[in-house]
Amino acid sequence: MSEKMVLSTSLLIAYENMASNPRLYHKKYKRLMKVLSLPYKTNKKQLIEAKVQGLNDNTYQRLLPQLQHAADRDYSLDILATNTQFKVILTEEENVTLPYVYYRSPFLSNQLTINLTPTESREQVRKYLQLLCSNATKVTICDNYFAEGWESTQSLFISILPKHSLKIEYVETPDSINAVKNSSKMTNDFVQEIHEQWSISVSPLYHGSHDRYLLIESPQGTLEVMISSGFTHLWKANPKEITCIIKVIEKP
Repeated sequence: MSEKMVLSTSLLIAYENMASNPRLYHKKYKRLMKVLSLPYKTNKKQLIEAKVQGLNDNTYQRLLPQLQHAADRDYSLDILATNTQFKVILTEEENVTLPYVYYRSPFLSNQLTINLTPTESREQVRKYLQLLCSNATKVTICDNYFAEGWESTQSLFISILPKHSLKIEYVETPDSINAVKNSSKMTNDFVQEIHEQWSISVSPLYHGSHDRYLLIESPQGTLEVMISSGFTHLWKANPKEITCIIKVIEKP
């Protein structure tokens, strides 16, 4: 099972020390369990730091043999998080930006919600989408008006999708909608100009859907990003309010 996220060292200690010292960690642990998606990811470097800061010896001795020879044993938390599904680090610090997420923020287990008003910058969300896609092997784009807003939405290909071998699928604009067909813009010639190892085709998923999605498949698992107002509002000059809901899709 792929790890879902990374914990800051203080939250890792609270989670692992709860059984041995419930009086000290109960309140923090109870709040953490509302948002924690297991299993979490850690490494040798963080485990050693946690031991110095108070991690109980039993947990340290149990985890160290599993971690001490791993390829990611000396990674920073930021890099470690890129190999998890959500690619976030839960922290006790309040004023943080992605990939750090305050553990008392509106984050639900297996689902992250990001709300932006029309005047708020989209930069952090765009960077987070780039991070979510960084290990992708396949993405599926569902937005009936994607090609209609091409001046903005082509930025998904230019600045978000990873420049490595990638299978891209999209949902075609239905005949019942009076808009530019997605197939007129999302062509093989277009994607090959950006990266020669990209391929593109029509997807059978989300047939008849009026919602907007980016489905991201990677070795860490599958994530679905629902974008309320459409992809264009991640880039256009005068965007609408937007909500992004990121959730894990468990495949059988």
